[in-house]
Amino acid sequence: MCDLKTITTRLWYLLCLLTLGFSSIYLLPKAETMVPSILSQEIPESLVDWESQKRVVSDEERKILAADTEFARRYYSNVKMSNFPGVEASVVFSGKDINNSLHRPEVCLRAQGWNFVSERSILVPNLLSGGEGVPFREIVCVRPRVSKDNKRVPMNKWGNPLYDKQILYYTFFGSEKVVSGHYERTFEDIKGRLLGGYDQQWAYATFSVGVTSVYREQGFNIKDEAVFDEDESRKVMEEFLGLFLPEVVREK
Repeated sequence: MCDLKTITTRLWYLLCLLTLGFSSIYLLPKAETMVPSILSQEIPESLVDWESQKRVVSDEERKILAADTEFARRYYSNVKMSNFPGVEASVVFSGKDINNSLHRPEVCLRAQGWNFVSERSILVPNLLSGGEGVPFREIVCVRPRVSKDNKRVPMNKWGNPLYDKQILYYTFFGSEKVVSGHYERTFEDIKGRLLGGYDQQWAYATFSVGVTSVYREQGFNIKDEAVFDEDESRKVMEEFLGLFLPEVVREK
């Protein structure tokens, strides 16, 4: 058996190798042109049974990302399910400086006050026009509500803090592949530059939906048809994705 010193030394070697490997992407030659993402920059205003409203990208978001970063963001409501909370679709399209165009959503969500309940990698089948599935990273998270002056946390009738809950899916659409992890995206960039001699644009897409069953649990008097638990919210969002993605993902 290896002693603690040997194990520690091996872990340091492994860390150095990983750091060197991922840092090497910055040393690779830059291509003159960028191959566009397979995800269209024009997302639909409406789909079957779904209407949308355009959401504004905040100045704070624009300031922290590269100047050539582009956005598309809409909030979709189902006209036949007026009690469903809706789905927000948000896409960030990277520019030439990909490291300042995309960021880890885990960091952003936590900075916004969301606490993670669970995280997992999933594959949702039959979402694209050819019947292909799409990989996502799923995050279930909660956030305490705050008053309008941000000075206090509202309480329910039992004296517990009120909170919101949401399910978020995110993934990355490159010029050929769809990956749900930053390491996979980095490897695809390295492979594209070394073997193909090109840079590629990435579309970082997030889809989120509220979980309304928590409001009844917190003492709100809401109608049965307005109560959606995690599985029900997930199901409706994936049905939405089955309509949305074939409209915006070009065939390879």
